[in-house]
Amino acid sequence: MDKLKLLAGYQESEAGLKVYANINSVNQATITRWIKRFLLHGLAGVRHRTSNHRYSLVTKVNAVKDYQAGVTGQEVLQKYDIRSISQLKQWSIQYNNAELQTTSRKRVRKMGRKVSFEEKKQIVQWIIDHDNDYQAAKIQFDVSYQRVYSWVRK
Repeated sequence: MDKLKLLAGYQESEAGLKVYANINSVNQATITRWIKRFLLHGLAGVRHRTSNHRYSLVTKVNAVKDYQAGVTGQEVLQKYDIRSISQLKQWSIQYNNAELQTTSRKRVRKMGRKVSFEEKKQIVQWIIDHDNDYQAAKIQFDVSYQRVYSWVRK
């Protein structure tokens, strides 16, 4: 069932939250969370996000500082448009451990070095001679385990 329909149904219902949750086979805490999100963010709060929301480091630090200064969690969530108190608590822990960082959009990927056909043959022969020790070959020849394994399989 759609979140909005459930929330509208609960609002029109005379049943208590626990009974309504049981009737609709939804956890009571889940409905409570949806209600809070709806009250804080409106329709956008209960709609499913198609991608993760990225927050700047400044936003994270300011939110954590407000939270640690005694501003209630709900007020911080509303002020900085954060959807979950658990996210804020996680940032707070990271901030206290000096690990809080901005979310990177890029995935760092190390490209493997160029390997000639002759060198591939040499590596494959070395692996065969050393009882298929792919891990040692990886270190010995500075190539990834996956690449070495695929060469031997061919």
